Amino acid sequence: MADPLRPAEAERAARTPLGLNIGVGAVAVVAAALVAAAVPAPHEVWRWEAVAAAVAVAAAVTVDRAAMAAVVPLAWLVTDGFLENRLGQLTWHGSTDLSLMLLLLAAAGLGLGIGRVGQVRRGRRRRGR
Repeated sequence: MADPLRPAEAERAARTPLGLNIGVGAVAVVAAALVAAAVPAPHEVWRWEAVAAAVAVAAAVTVDRAAMAAVVPLAWLVTDGFLENRLGQLTWHGSTDLSLMLLLLAAAGLGLGIGRVGQVRRGRRRRGR
């Protein structure tokens, strides 16, 4: 029996180039960082969550693991350079930055999962199930 999930994945990959999916994620991350910059600095976790939400939405919209492999490090760099520090200065804050990276990875995973469920449901509706 053929896997019913693979054709939908191949169809999606054929429709949207990787570069466009990375661009969607990058725009979402930068827009979220601009919004998060308005949150006072002592509320750092809320700033992170705005960027993580943008990563999750971009992942759900694109459903592209390869694009998220590029967007998550970009999100970490933007968050570290402009929300934790100022003027794009990158520094390592130990467990704080590790927590941020785990949050971004979890957001990407959640978004990919939600997007994949949406693809499967749309595929079943098209087939009349």
